[in-house]
Amino acid sequence: MTRTIALWAPLLAALASGCAPPPAPAAPTADETAARRAVSVALTALSHRNFDVGGCDASEARIVQEAEARAGTPQGEHCAILIARRSDETWLVVVRSSLSSSSVGAQALVTVLPAAEGVTGIEYTR
Repeated sequence: MTRTIALWAPLLAALASGCAPPPAPAAPTADETAARRAVSVALTALSHRNFDVGGCDASEARIVQEAEARAGTPQGEHCAILIARRSDETWLVVVRSSLSSSSVGAQALVTVLPAAEGVTGIEYTR
């Protein structure tokens, strides 16, 4: 009997280790936190200008390089947000509304002040 248990022990140990809870996600860095604040400021500014931000979620923003942000994103079924830190320390937040929104796939390029204390400009494209 002990010989049978000895044969199964490694398998049972492997299975038991697979049942451990996943590790906790890493806390966001200071730059990620500042980027999320900048996205929130941009979305608030756009909503005050009748740009449909319905379905846009600041937590889903992707941090990219400025060139990629300026290139924008293709139109899609969901709101897309790109954010980049510019050389002058301001944030460039690009928001592409969804095809089902009242802004129908429009894109806004929002320049947010370095500490996310406000917006300095908004450009709209299709």
